Amino acid sequence: MMAQTTMTSDQMFLNALDALDRETRINVGADAVLYRAGEQCDNVYIVNLSAHGVRVICDSPPLVGEAVKIELADSGLFEGVVRWRKQDNFGVHIFESIDVGLYYTPQEY
Repeated sequence: MMAQTTMTSDQMFLNALDALDRETRINVGADAVLYRAGEQCDNVYIVNLSAHGVRVICDSPPLVGEAVKIELADSGLFEGVVRWRKQDNFGVHIFESIDVGLYYTPQEY
């Protein structure tokens, strides 16, 4: 029988962070337009974005694997594919890199 090693909560936390390997997200909180099959279909709300992804809220989220375009006012059109969805939220992997610095607004305290 092998000896069982015990992991501290700090080690578990660091392992979880490594597993995530996520890009930095910027909270956006902006209205946008969602296009499916090349046609405008929904007004949506952008929760946050990263260099290659967008988290979106809408009444009828697209299916996982569906190709979409998202138009954010004054920022252009982003093309991607839906990677996940849960209730009225969904995540889109964007094909071209997004300049997240354009969306970062320092907080005043």
